[in-house]
Amino acid sequence: MKGCVLFIFIIAFLGMGAPSWADKTHTVKKGDTLYRISKKYKTDIGTITQANELDSDKLVPGTKLIIPSGASPVIQPFVDAKTGEEAAQTYETTETKKETPEEFLMFVARQTLGIPYKFGSSSNRATDCSGYVQRVFSFMGIHLPRSAREQFNHGVSVDKRNLSIGDLVFFRTYALFPSHVGIYLGNNLFVHASAYAKKVTIDSLETPYYIKRFIGAKRLPGFDELDLSGAAKIPGPVLR
Repeated sequence: MKGCVLFIFIIAFLGMGAPSWADKTHTVKKGDTLYRISKKYKTDIGTITQANELDSDKLVPGTKLIIPSGASPVIQPFVDAKTGEEAAQTYETTETKKETPEEFLMFVARQTLGIPYKFGSSSNRATDCSGYVQRVFSFMGIHLPRSAREQFNHGVSVDKRNLSIGDLVFFRTYALFPSHVGIYLGNNLFVHASAYAKKVTIDSLETPYYIKRFIGAKRLPGFDELDLSGAAKIPGPVLR
């Protein structure tokens, strides 16, 4: 009888404690970013932010973060009906290795597809276009201003025919000034927080709506020089 009770107790203990028993704890240090932490523990940013209910990528030294154990959840990419098969093919063949800034950017884009759109927001629960761009690059230690209009004044202008992964693409939508921004992913595709789709999604620059409203692209200095720890090799908190 005692053996039976002990067996039940062990099963109950394992059943209740298994999800968190093997979790790790990371104490935030000065200079830490979600990118660095995710790379150190071989997990993804989404898993860390969800486990700790983070609404911001700003980390305070001394804060203890839970690093969930086990495999990271697989987030399927959203495929817009208008861009369809091209977007699906691009992301189904993208590996989740993050050895270069371009690979890491593709990885983050895939993990954040489907986040709801909300004007004025910039969090893991909802975001607008410029808030999304700002947060994505902050994961790599690149700090951009908040609005699309301000972001348009950063970086070096790039011809549409010479776009590279990581370039910012800008549009005039509801105003004469740059009012919408996304991140170029290659193959004429860009990821952005879309008010029309009401979520973070992928669209094509060849879509008539975006062809008509495209006003330019900017390349951020130092993006291709980022090291594997996610820190830019050029000084200063803002890239101009």
